[in-house]
Amino acid sequence: MKKSKAIVLVAAGLVAGLVLGSVSLAAAAPADYDPENPVVCAGLGLGRAVNGAGARLIDIVADLTGLSTDEIAAERAEGNSLADIAEANGVDSDEVVSEALDARKQLLDERVADGTLTQEQADLMLETMTERLGERIETDEVGPPSWAGQGRGGMRGGQGFGGQGACGGMYLPAQ
Repeated sequence: MKKSKAIVLVAAGLVAGLVLGSVSLAAAAPADYDPENPVVCAGLGLGRAVNGAGARLIDIVADLTGLSTDEIAAERAEGNSLADIAEANGVDSDEVVSEALDARKQLLDERVADGTLTQEQADLMLETMTERLGERIETDEVGPPSWAGQGRGGMRGGQGFGGQGACGGMYLPAQ
């Protein structure tokens, strides 16, 4: 009898803890919260769109140099940056960045046109992308950058920017 009473008390305590924890979390986040950065956690699926458009840096370097993405990935694994690879194959790294920005701007323009983003948000995202693409093409490090955040979902490993959780489409490819 004592054992069953103890089990009931423990179970009741666990349920009470879950309920109180849920209520306190809900109360901690005001319903009218509006982040200061309008781009934060937009969750626009832009990473998938970049992948689908063939607009990852590795795709653009492949298109401009005639190399396959596998060849480029192998060179990246040897410690070469995308800028090094492009320039060794007669392509200026600025051209790669320009092509990547054009593709991303087109995707952002589509989101503005369909009302998913404001022009202000798109401009802020493009500004950040411009900075980060310049950094990413020069780095010899592979994998997600330190600023990529968490929650990249299926885009782990540098497959795109943003999309899911990477705070507003700011994650750019390393490859």
